Amino acid sequence: MRTPLTRWWIALCILCVVLVAGPALLFAARYNTGLFPTPTMASLPFSTPLPTQTPERREPARSAPATIPPSPEQETVLVAPAPSPSPPAHGPQVLTLLGSPQGVLTLDPALVQDADSAFVIRQIFRGLIDFDDHLMPIPALAQQVRVSADQLTYTITLRDKLTFQDGTPLTAWDVKYSFERATDPALVGGDGRKLPAWNVFRDLVGAEDRMLGRRNDIPGIRIIDDQTLEIQLTRPSPTLLLRLATPPAFIVSQANVETGPNWWKHPNGSGPFRVAQWSDRLLVLEGVPSYRPSPPILHEVRIKLGLDALDPVTQYEQGQIDLADVPLNELDRILAPRSPYRNQLQMQPLFEGNFLFINPDLPPFTDPAVRRALVQAIDVTKLVHVTLQDRVVEAKGIVPAGVLGQDWTASLVPFDPAAASSILHAVTASAPLELSSGGSDVLVVLAKALERDIHVPVHVLNYDWPDYLADLSHHRFACFLVSWLADYPDPEAFLSTLFRSDSPDNMLGYNDPQIDALLDRASHSTDPLVRVAIYRAVQQQLLDAAIVVPLYQDVAYILVQPRVHGLPLTPLGILGLERVWIAGS
Repeated sequence: MRTPLTRWWIALCILCVVLVAGPALLFAARYNTGLFPTPTMASLPFSTPLPTQTPERREPARSAPATIPPSPEQETVLVAPAPSPSPPAHGPQVLTLLGSPQGVLTLDPALVQDADSAFVIRQIFRGLIDFDDHLMPIPALAQQVRVSADQLTYTITLRDKLTFQDGTPLTAWDVKYSFERATDPALVGGDGRKLPAWNVFRDLVGAEDRMLGRRNDIPGIRIIDDQTLEIQLTRPSPTLLLRLATPPAFIVSQANVETGPNWWKHPNGSGPFRVAQWSDRLLVLEGVPSYRPSPPILHEVRIKLGLDALDPVTQYEQGQIDLADVPLNELDRILAPRSPYRNQLQMQPLFEGNFLFINPDLPPFTDPAVRRALVQAIDVTKLVHVTLQDRVVEAKGIVPAGVLGQDWTASLVPFDPAAASSILHAVTASAPLELSSGGSDVLVVLAKALERDIHVPVHVLNYDWPDYLADLSHHRFACFLVSWLADYPDPEAFLSTLFRSDSPDNMLGYNDPQIDALLDRASHSTDPLVRVAIYRAVQQQLLDAAIVVPLYQDVAYILVQPRVHGLPLTPLGILGLERVWIAGS
């Protein structure tokens, strides 16, 4: 899922000094777009130590293989865990945090593309499956999931007495409606391959035909009774349960949707919180007492938006918010020996890749030599160690380290400005290189470095975030920056999602039949070792094609008020808030 690229800002005066003077200290700060835009990855060692007073660092959380193991002789059964015991919460149960300065773009689970909106959607809607603290799939609205021995049939039993937030019953028929609505090509103007659901449901019998407009239903979904449904797959899909925990699989009310195209502004959700108030600067969610498996502990979640979502640390210090995303240039102050906040800082590396994509179908990058020259011209190590002060993790491949418990280090093209110089000089003789982003000053740093190290002209194009999203979908950029977080902890969420030719999130429009075939094989293999081996091969082939430069994996530095407990900082970031509680003043 795309995250806003306006997350970094760099003081212009320091930027100029650093880029002119060479490798000097440069402070880059995170421009807050909310605490939840990016998922987290397994804790990894930094190449340079953090300051002596380190924040709370969570235990390494490398995601275990969350796929269904082969079981040729018996079915697999997932049963909902018992409800958690009630914590000793007392006092007003109100949590205040910052959302996105851009606001919430949509609350429609079938159409959401940005992570800020997806966080809010996760509070209002839920699906059959959720993630536990270790990112394993567990039943959510479902009570039980039975997977046949051949992994082609999923029989799902819902929890008793499920309702939408207005009290109307939630049944298996609502699940079928929600899945068939999410796969309706009319939602995206008729081309179902642009639907977020394309990567979620296409393994269901008839779902691909549904998204291609060839039928009006999904025959692979069969209602047994009001509380039970059966899902039939065309082939085994070891990540299906993970994908069913993502927004396109969340359950919506048909009556709510049929009120009109703006139904999502007044959602009747299936999740633990309902919308109580929504303006340009504030979104207030209130707990739903009837939510199952158990009602949320918080009575209210207040999410500041727009201009009120700026200056997170200042608002935190003034007691206006309970959580704050800390800009990198404020970390030393927060970690100072006398700082009252150093013990309130939590750190979590992120399951998020920041990439420079190079479109091989647009000039001048149709020439592989030009693409390779650009890759050689980018000093990723200096960007991470000098510009970003080792406060992020240098990318060693496309897939973040820790996914499936693996180290995904690949063979990368080394920094070689001498080799890149002559080719890039020839390319830029008539026009500068154009680099595009949704407002990231990291791209400005890269551009200045190219001008300094290679002596070529570079033009940086920064777009408003909504416009950038639209242009990415139409493959209009030759070279552009993307911050991508996984919707679920599997290499498929990076490699298939970003590079498979028919993926709606293939922002390059990349089309390689050999890559497609390998990705297809990996997506349907039930052997975890085979899957890992294939994904390693695909990653290396993509890097060898010089269509992507892995830059870094982000790290979240979050201040959390001591009275806030149960915050779900998982390897997919801050997820549901229903078990968060306040311990009083």
